[in-house]
Amino acid sequence: MDIALPGMSMTADESVAKPQQSNTVSPAALADAIPRIYGYFYPRVGSFSVAEDLTQETMLSAVRSASTPVGGDDLIRWLFAIARNKLIDYYRRQDRERNALGFQVADDDIGEQPGLPDLDLESLPIRDEVIAVLAEMNPRHRAAIVLRYFDGCEIDEIAVALFLSRSAADSLLARARNAFRSAWIARNGDIR
Repeated sequence: MDIALPGMSMTADESVAKPQQSNTVSPAALADAIPRIYGYFYPRVGSFSVAEDLTQETMLSAVRSASTPVGGDDLIRWLFAIARNKLIDYYRRQDRERNALGFQVADDDIGEQPGLPDLDLESLPIRDEVIAVLAEMNPRHRAAIVLRYFDGCEIDEIAVALFLSRSAADSLLARARNAFRSAWIARNGDIR
């Protein structure tokens, strides 16, 4: 039977055979993604409660969005994009709070500095020590280190993520490396 339904271009039989996709996400799909999103936040902020709050904000944004992908890999990629934006917002809030309280971050000497080696920090046996050092760092320095060494971003990508010029991102990363090195040495002795 080929009866066209109001507002639809397909027939009644076709609509039964091919269910339309909706723009809503099942609660189960979101619940399944929570551990991955939390796992993204915790190493970057170093605090269980902050990671939980950011995970909750990410999921709330996903539920409130009208353009939510239906599921699968698209959903995960989309949730990680929201999570990255929430993380950047968190770092910005931290900077504003530090500035409001009168904390000033001195610029390090920007001369040619040896960098950190390109390592997969998440797989190192010293991962917890690295996270502890990152937690003590200035939020902008921490963001630069996390984007470069945890997320594998290049300088141009770091510049875009932190709303900086390429040269400012390069300078920030150099200062962040120096800050990480100094914090590491103060906490653990010499760099291994």
